[in-house]
Amino acid sequence: MSSDATNQAPPATDSAVLLHVWEVDPAREGVAIRRLEDMLGQVARESGFVSARVLQGEDRQTVAVLVQMQSPEDRARLEQLPAVREALDNLEGTVNVVIKLYREVSSVGG
Repeated sequence: MSSDATNQAPPATDSAVLLHVWEVDPAREGVAIRRLEDMLGQVARESGFVSARVLQGEDRQTVAVLVQMQSPEDRARLEQLPAVREALDNLEGTVNVVIKLYREVSSVGG
């Protein structure tokens, strides 16, 4: 991809994807993962939901959640749900949260 194409990509706030990464205390990683799974169980019932994944770092010192919604508006609405806000702001078992918005620069598949 050329730098011109990258510069013309939509801003990260226009993404239908929610991605958050947390540093975790390895002894409490299971608590954080269970809490994320509970939160995603609620998210899966929301309109606009497509898919979600909880990812574990190989070193067991990070966990991530990746949620695909149908539209950027669905993703923005999702971030305001109480269960999601609680997980994003104060996930039990975590040490630090790495909050960044990402914009899609390429994709493969459906």
